[in-house]
Amino acid sequence: MLYLGIDQHARQLTISLRDDSGDVLQARQVSTRSEKIHEFFSKLTRERLRDGESFIAVVVVCGFNDWLIRLLQDYRCHKVIVIQPEERKNRKTDRRDAAALSELLWVNRDRLLTGKPVRGVRTIDIAAQTDQENLRLNRIEFTCSSANCIV
Repeated sequence: MLYLGIDQHARQLTISLRDDSGDVLQARQVSTRSEKIHEFFSKLTRERLRDGESFIAVVVVCGFNDWLIRLLQDYRCHKVIVIQPEERKNRKTDRRDAAALSELLWVNRDRLLTGKPVRGVRTIDIAAQTDQENLRLNRIEFTCSSANCIV
């Protein structure tokens, strides 16, 4: 099993990939341009994962995680763990954040995989696709009823 920490931004992902022993295998930035991100995850799947093996990823919740979560599942990601940080760090860097996320994931892998709580970590449940679509429809209906428009 591999453990992938992702610090997500609009134009790039900063990743830190660890193996079963906790050693960092790769730390780099990946452009979020479609061809670059597919190239990165294709290479990860092809070169780093053995037959039937998968990886676990952790990302910090933000307003544009949806596409990344779907993409990870397409590339043999066993589980995506979305967390909400409890405090802001004074010395923030993308590389440091990605490394901290992959370490948090590796150290607490057993608890996170079984859904048990981890001290200082707030996990976010990912809604099913149909639930997300229903929420969007409800928001549209509410907004339009408030503004007296017809959908």
